[in-house]
Amino acid sequence: MSYWLSRILYEEYFEILRDNRLTIHFHPIVNFAKKRVFGFECLIRGVKKNGELIYPNYLFKAAIATETLFYLDRSCREIAIKTAAIKGLKDFKVFVNFVPTAIYDPNFCLQNTIKWAYKLEWDPQNLVFEVVESEKVQDLNHLKNVLDFYRKNGFLVAFDDVGTGYSSLDALIRLYPNFLKLSTELIEGIDQNTLKHDLVGAIVESARKNGIEVIAEGIEKSEEATTLFKLGVKFMQGYLFAKPNPEPILEINF
Repeated sequence: MSYWLSRILYEEYFEILRDNRLTIHFHPIVNFAKKRVFGFECLIRGVKKNGELIYPNYLFKAAIATETLFYLDRSCREIAIKTAAIKGLKDFKVFVNFVPTAIYDPNFCLQNTIKWAYKLEWDPQNLVFEVVESEKVQDLNHLKNVLDFYRKNGFLVAFDDVGTGYSSLDALIRLYPNFLKLSTELIEGIDQNTLKHDLVGAIVESARKNGIEVIAEGIEKSEEATTLFKLGVKFMQGYLFAKPNPEPILEINF
């Protein structure tokens, strides 16, 4: 990428951050056993002046490059909590992503997040703070401090992308999240892959013994969903059920 192109893109990013031009798309999570929507993951999008959307991978790369990750991550959490409340989702489990490395002191960095959750009268048990890029977390003590802060305030926590890139899955399970989300790479073709089948079965069993619920994401085929359900996974997310949408999809036939 040329210097001038980088500069133009970063200026565009700074405008989005400054003007808080962020919006949420909601991706439903279903209870496969009960055939109904269980909750939603809040997926951030940046909005250009012309209305074009910018996906989070660019936003967070720009935030890291410009050392503004703290501000972007905080804004994303707040807009997710506010938008989900406005959309009437307070009776569902709402998953709000956060980047652990953006939080250097939970008591300081998360005070606005907690303030908005209580100001909007959320039941803390319906807000699930999800660690994004869990497989890249190296400082488990820092992560534990962040998770403990959320839990102390009554909220639930989740890890994403379980099954890819972990140096020690056991270590993360010992942090006792409320939810583990299985990675798309692990789910794809699980109905035809014995190794993936056995690995998911082992993760589900380990999670069950520790009182942790498992969510499979990235599901695109009914055969994958059926296989996962037989392995004990009841919560699922993926294009098989619905795509992320700015308006929450409350009822899904599957």
